Formats: sequence, structure tokens, C-alpha cells
Amino acid sequence: MNGTIYMPVGEVCSSISDTYREKKNMVTLINTSDVLEGRVLNHERVPNSNLKGQFKKTFQRDDILYSEIRPQNRRFAYVDFSPIDYIASTKLMVIRAKKDVVSPKYLYYFLKNSSTVAELQLLAETRSGTFPQITFSEVANLTIPVPSLAVQEVIVQTMQCLEDKITCNEQINDNLAA
Repeated sequence: MNGTIYMPVGEVCSSISDTYREKKNMVTLINTSDVLEGRVLNHERVPNSNLKGQFKKTFQRDDILYSEIRPQNRRFAYVDFSPIDYIASTKLMVIRAKKDVVSPKYLYYFLKNSSTVAELQLLAETRSGTFPQITFSEVANLTIPVPSLAVQEVIVQTMQCLEDKITCNEQINDNLAA
């Protein structure tokens, strides 16, 4: 791509660890099992009392939730809604794009790319511990191609079109199977 530069991921985004401090009666808790292949699966409200200590992080529209555990399980999501009173587990990285450099959705497509996931999985398996795990440091050290924002938008639109078509085909297949 003409005019593309290559940058460490850590220069185009940040890891956000803002603690949820609201006192709302009902909240939505997002754990690693509540995100998969780009989607937040859980939107159920629960009472905001006696919550497990792991639920602490806030996030916002256009953030990326990315599991620290076993990247190959593809437990990540692009937040395409306003997550009011949603609280993420500390086992989910909240990644926020620097929008003046990279489109959030472009960054998301890079992070969900099979070769990126495979590289993160390999890094996770080299760490000692009970299960393969990554930190934002490993993500930040990856190299991302960064074309102009206009080119990024064309790439995002193309990828979104393909994903929409795949979703439509899956729904058709489900209907035919039923």
C-alpha cells in the first residue's frame, strides 16, 4: 500500500483500565466467555451487589475487548454500541484506538486476523503459568501496517461488507436447517 507506514500497535492504541465507580442498581457484566468472534454475547442486567472482584473495568463504544487468556479461542469483541453500566472482567483487555492515527475498526480487524491471533497464541504459550496468557505488552509489540485514514476506511468498509455477507449466509443456512 502506497504511503503505508509500519508502527508498533502500542503507538496506535492504549490499554484502558478505568474502574467502574457508578452506584447503579443494575449492571451488565462481561467476562471472557461473554465475547466471541467480534460480538458481545451478554446484555443481561444483574443486580449491582456482591459482584466478584474481577468485574472492574469500564469501556466505551469503539473499544476492543480482548481476552488475555488463550488468544486462539477468539474471545474478543468490537464494541459497536453504547455500553452504559457495563463492567468488564479484569481478564479482558480494553483496547482503545488513537483515532487520529488508526480507525478503531481497522485496528480491530488487525487484531482478529488469523496470523495476529496465531502470533499472540504462540507468545501466550511461551509464558509460564497454568494456561496460555498474554498481556497488553505482547499486543503492543506487534507491528501494524498503518495506511492513511482514508485507505483504512476503504479496508474497513470492504471487511464489513464481507462480514455482513457471511452473517447473512449463516442466517440463511440456519433457516434452511430448521
